[in-house]
Amino acid sequence: MLRASFLGTVSALAMGLSASLAHGATLRVPAQYPTIQAAVDAASAGDRIVVSRGRYCGATLTKPVVLEGRGNPRVIGCPTSPQVTTDLRAGFFLPGSKGSNPASGSTIRGFVFDGRGVSSTNLEPLSFGVFGRFASDVVVERNRFWGTVQAVTNTGGDRWRIRKNRVKNLTLLDCTVRHCTGGDGIVIQVGRGALAASGGDAAALNRPEDNVVVDNRVEGTAPDGFSAFSMVGVLLLSADHTTLLSNHLTLRDNPNAAALGQGIVISNTCCGLGTSFLPGSRLTTAAFNDVRRSEAGIVVEGSDGANTLGLLLHRNRGPVTVEGELVDKALRVVRPVRAQPTQ
Repeated sequence: MLRASFLGTVSALAMGLSASLAHGATLRVPAQYPTIQAAVDAASAGDRIVVSRGRYCGATLTKPVVLEGRGNPRVIGCPTSPQVTTDLRAGFFLPGSKGSNPASGSTIRGFVFDGRGVSSTNLEPLSFGVFGRFASDVVVERNRFWGTVQAVTNTGGDRWRIRKNRVKNLTLLDCTVRHCTGGDGIVIQVGRGALAASGGDAAALNRPEDNVVVDNRVEGTAPDGFSAFSMVGVLLLSADHTTLLSNHLTLRDNPNAAALGQGIVISNTCCGLGTSFLPGSRLTTAAFNDVRRSEAGIVVEGSDGANTLGLLLHRNRGPVTVEGELVDKALRVVRPVRAQPTQ
C-alpha cells in the first residue's frame, strides 16, 4: 500500500503551502464596513477583507476574497447567518453547483467560529464553520472552531488547503428532533446533490481532487446515550488524491455512548444506508498523523480495493484497519455506520 511518489507528494505540498497570492484593495471591518457581509458585497475579486476583534454574523461568499481575522474576531450564529440547509447556520458559506463556484480562490484565516451549545434542540449557534460546494483553490488556515457539528466541509471542490486549524468540543445533531447529521471535524466529500444532471458520481466535476489537510487538531466526544452513527476527525468520501499530514485527532470513547470515535475514515459509503459511490477514495496519502487518543484510529472502509487504490499509509501513530483487517494489532475490527454529512 505504499506509493513511491511519497517524497514528491510532500515536496509539492510544501511548494503549495508556501505560495502567496497577490491581493487587491484592503477593506476593513468594522472601521469601513459594519459587517463582514457588507464588506464582501462591496469587494472586488481578489480584495482582502481585514476583520478586527468583535462578534460577527458571518457571510456568504460570491467572489474570491481573502478574509483575514485580526485579534481573533468571533463568528457567531445570527438570524442573518448563511444557512446551509433549513435552520442550520454557517459561519462562511461558499455556495456552488455542478462543478462551479464564484468564490473559488478564497482564503479564510484567523477567525473563531463559535458553535458552542448547538444541538438538535438549540440551532441558534453555528452548526457549520466553513462550508463550500464545488469551490476550488480555497485556503482555510489558523482558525479555531468551538463546538459546531462540521467545522470545515468541502463538497466536490479541488485543491483546498486546510491547515493549522483547531476544533474543540466537536458535536453532532442527534436525530431526536429533525436533523440527524454532523460529528465530523473536516469533511472532503463527493458532490451528491445533482449526480444525474452532472454525469453521475464518477464524473470528475463531482469529485474532490488534490486536497491537502495538514497540522489540524480535532477533539470531540459522542453525547451520552448516542448510537446512531460515529464521530470522525477527518472524513474522506470518494475523494481523489487527498493528502493528510501531521493531524492530531482526538475522538474519544464515551463509555455511556455506543457511537465510536474515529480519527480518520477513508470511505465511499454514506449515510448509514449502504449507499456507495464509485470509484471510491483513490490515491490517498495519510502520513505522520496522530490518532492514538481516538477510540478507533484510521479506518479504510470498503472491500475489493474500493478505497485502497494508490493508498499510502506512512508512520502514523495509532491503530489502523484496512477493509476490516488490522494493520496495527491495537485496534479491534470495526465496521461503523456513517451518518450523512451535510452536503
